[in-house]
Amino acid sequence: MTIDELAKAVPVAETIALLHEAIRRSPARNFWPIIRETKGVLFVRSTDSGQECPWPWRRTKSGNMSYKLPGHLLFSPWPPNFRRMLRSCIAVLQRVRADINDPESKSDFSVTHLPYRIWSATLGPKRLIPEIQLFQRFAMPDSIAALEKWSNEPQRGSNIVLRISHGTLVYDDGSDHWEIEISEKLTQPLVVPSTPDRPLELHVVRAGGQSYCP
Repeated sequence: MTIDELAKAVPVAETIALLHEAIRRSPARNFWPIIRETKGVLFVRSTDSGQECPWPWRRTKSGNMSYKLPGHLLFSPWPPNFRRMLRSCIAVLQRVRADINDPESKSDFSVTHLPYRIWSATLGPKRLIPEIQLFQRFAMPDSIAALEKWSNEPQRGSNIVLRISHGTLVYDDGSDHWEIEISEKLTQPLVVPSTPDRPLELHVVRAGGQSYCP
């Protein structure tokens, strides 16, 4: 099941990589300084600090509105290489599965350590898929609403407009205008595999030729 979920994440990782490359080659890379300065948080000045913040915004101590932009590393020169991470996780799980399917060829020592290997192999995907999901949220409705509001408010020292409209990332700073298509594969649902909090223990008894192996 974990291998299947990782296989579903592969096209998502490909889409993230292609989207980042498109941003890197477009004027939208001018948004990088803002991301670096704010550490991925968008700020909008608020004139009425008494009202409740509309989701997904949060009120800052100064009364302004802030929103942490999911997947903000798409605007960084060094995003995570999810494709390589997925290949590595899948390869490890495939080796473990091969050992599960052929336990007779393994020594007692190897068999008793198999539960730990299963747990260890699934622990990586359990941590990796939530990281990929964070980048997926870049194109989810809450992020689209946040980008729309941020770009419609006057920004201190910046005239950049950044929004997602009809599956397209739109960038405009007055002198440059660019539109980048966002594939539907980016929002494909992924499931985080369930894994015990600690490795299981196994006790094996083989009849004949071998002693009891705790």
